[in-house]
Amino acid sequence: MSEFLSQAFGLLLGGGLLLWVGKTMLEKAIQTKLEMESDKISLVRHRDLDHKVSQVHELYGPLYGLLKTNRKIYDLWMAGELGEINLKVKQLFKANNEMANKLIIEHAHLVEESPMPESFIRYATSSQVWSMYCADTEDGALPERLSNHPDVRWCQEFEDYIFTSYERLSKELADLYALYEIK
Repeated sequence: MSEFLSQAFGLLLGGGLLLWVGKTMLEKAIQTKLEMESDKISLVRHRDLDHKVSQVHELYGPLYGLLKTNRKIYDLWMAGELGEINLKVKQLFKANNEMANKLIIEHAHLVEESPMPESFIRYATSSQVWSMYCADTEDGALPERLSNHPDVRWCQEFEDYIFTSYERLSKELADLYALYEIK
């Protein structure tokens, strides 16, 4: 009987040891899997943060600055406050529009929507046609047939989109910095 108990005890001890080893290995496997998933999540969050930083700093921020400046100058120009420098104002608009179009082309991958919103195309078309007709002479103007053409008249939708997007993305970025305690 004692041999039987000894064997039974040995089996129980061996089974217990096997369960303990199995449990330990399972816990280690789960821990490793969780760490890998955590690393993936961290990597995705880091990439999302980097993408949002690029959107704000390389596309939406510069466009916001150019369009806000153009808007202020345009309002002064339309109010007749800049009449004595009319050609310079038109040349400034042309230069700023060229910079904006270059930003759009070079950073198209940072545009929030895919495909790119139609307002981007209308802005590029409008600003380029305006520049070709208006920016090189004091009295240059759009021909009447083009002045109200939907692809040529100013695309207010684009300006509104950039202003709204920049302000939203900047807030999201600030919130992420606060969440991840980035200074």
